[in-house]
Amino acid sequence: MQFWKKLTHEQRKNRIQQALHENVNFSNDASLGYPASKLDGKVFYDDAPFLKDAPTLQTYVANPNNIGCHTFGTSEKAFSGTQDIEREVLNVLAVDIFKCKENEFDGYIAPGGTEANIQALWVFRNYFFNTYNAKLNEIAILASEDTHYSIPKGSNLLQVDWLKVR
Repeated sequence: MQFWKKLTHEQRKNRIQQALHENVNFSNDASLGYPASKLDGKVFYDDAPFLKDAPTLQTYVANPNNIGCHTFGTSEKAFSGTQDIEREVLNVLAVDIFKCKENEFDGYIAPGGTEANIQALWVFRNYFFNTYNAKLNEIAILASEDTHYSIPKGSNLLQVDWLKVR
């Protein structure tokens, strides 16, 4: 594996703290205009004792918004620290696991399956538009009639027909 590096708990904690330090801090920095916000401090307070040794939870409380894809071009600089971590994860997934060539993939880490599915539908719809000059009536989603609700939702949002398979 080229990108996978096993880190100790202390190394992971330090890596995440370094990344969060490079991001806008909604507790201290002016953050007007960013498409994100500070979570309610009464519920998600920065100095909760359990956060000291919970680096993943620290990122949830910091609430970074890694909008867009960060593997090509320039991204929103306010979240550069956690965008770097996202690129590291994408390299592990794309290169180490799926054997893509380095720098020949794009993507982002979706917060859940609904967004991931709709993003995939959007990418492929646009791929057929741009690569094959396809029209909407020439593109369809083929999926089970009892598929995840994100498929009919994506079909509706993207105006692509959903062909249901029994």
